[in-house]
Amino acid sequence: MYSFFGEVIEISTIKDVALLAGVSPATVSRVITQKGNIASETKAKVYSAMEQIKYVPVHSQAQNKSGTISFSIARDPKDMLENMFFSNVLCGISDAVKKFDYNVQFSLYYNIKELIEKSIELFKKKQVNGFIFTSILSSDKDLLLKSMQENHVPFVMIGSSLNQNVFSVHNDNIRDSYMATKYLLDKGYRKILFLTPDLKQDFTFDRIHGYKRAIEESDTTDFTNIIYCDNEELDITKALDKVIEEEVSFDAIMTMESIASLIAMKYCQSKKMRVPEDVGILTFSNVKYLDKVAPSITGLNLNPSALGTEAVQLLSELMETKPPAWVHKSVTLPSEIIERQSTNRS
Repeated sequence: MYSFFGEVIEISTIKDVALLAGVSPATVSRVITQKGNIASETKAKVYSAMEQIKYVPVHSQAQNKSGTISFSIARDPKDMLENMFFSNVLCGISDAVKKFDYNVQFSLYYNIKELIEKSIELFKKKQVNGFIFTSILSSDKDLLLKSMQENHVPFVMIGSSLNQNVFSVHNDNIRDSYMATKYLLDKGYRKILFLTPDLKQDFTFDRIHGYKRAIEESDTTDFTNIIYCDNEELDITKALDKVIEEEVSFDAIMTMESIASLIAMKYCQSKKMRVPEDVGILTFSNVKYLDKVAPSITGLNLNPSALGTEAVQLLSELMETKPPAWVHKSVTLPSEIIERQSTNRS
């Protein structure tokens, strides 16, 4: 089942949040006040609805815990600052810390060694009480977890941590990529290019796995083509030029980030390929401007703001234990396809 959102009327009551999320006002209230056992999927729906209509709850029942948490990333600053996913995660964190009276610090490092050393230093100096990490290379993950746990540093991972004894919140990237590929196949597309930066991160591997699995299970095509390129216009243009030069036909493009989908659409239009009639385009993102271009671009809503909100909740829980309890606790958030013109074949 695929979701389609039209324009949302600006409203600002709990009842309106409940209506949009498909839950009761009492459930919305319990999600906001963090009371009762609420399913992660329900929380994500409520947070997504709150974000859509810009609803800001009154934090009259907020607990005064005080302290500072750091949202820390080891990634090239240029890549990070151009990616709206991280901005939306940070917005979710910033909203959530108000409930606990925490301060939030945003830290950007060039490599994992610098991130580890500085994080431990800040914790030992009591300048930061806990950390939220994301965008960690697969090869760096074990070192990060070992270093934090040995120094009793409370932290939460945004991203899959398999069976490791950590608190984490993430999207199911295999599921999401499988769903997106299956959606394109159901729309009649048969030769789907998978455009991705060559990031050595779990989410990249998982999305490729989901893409391949959907193709393998299809009885209409066995075409797979994974193209590694950066999200710069020159790189994407060269990659697609190479596909055409090699006389490889395609009728759909999946991109990992929204900016890449815009570049891909521009390329198709320059080659007189009609979107969506000749080529469908779908991206693993749902930033607002995807609805403002022509044709508008189908995206995957990964609920990044809810990832940030849930990470703060988990970190607060972990920070209350001295030393932190190193157990496996994983929260998986739902996602949905937001269908727009770029895949809407008549």
